[in-house]
Amino acid sequence: MPRKYEALFIFAGNIKDEALEKVIEQSATEIQKLGGVIESTETLGRRTFARTMQKRDHGVYVKFYFSIEPEKVKKIHTRFKHNDDCFRLQITIRNERVEAAKKADNLRRSLFKASLDAAAEVANIETDQENTVDDD
Repeated sequence: MPRKYEALFIFAGNIKDEALEKVIEQSATEIQKLGGVIESTETLGRRTFARTMQKRDHGVYVKFYFSIEPEKVKKIHTRFKHNDDCFRLQITIRNERVEAAKKADNLRRSLFKASLDAAAEVANIETDQENTVDDD
């Protein structure tokens, strides 16, 4: 039975944007060749490392969300181990309860922000009305 995973790829920092898109597509294709189903990808951008590793000081971070059979995860590591574009790879199992809690929290935060924005808009309208009354 397939499990859900999250993979954090760190690609070489000197890669161009066009080449990055191609590398991301190739990485997704490799996962799909092993029977994985890509749910989404998220490019986190270029980031500087806390310390220099293998004479590199920055990289491009990309997250892949996918599902695959657990025994094939090691094959993913093996395929990208010798890939020059992929500097580091970390694959973790996704916890669905944590993801649901994060979604609920984000929804709660967006509703709260919307209510604050609406209250500020009402206050601005009332202030504008008072100002027009004072001008008369």
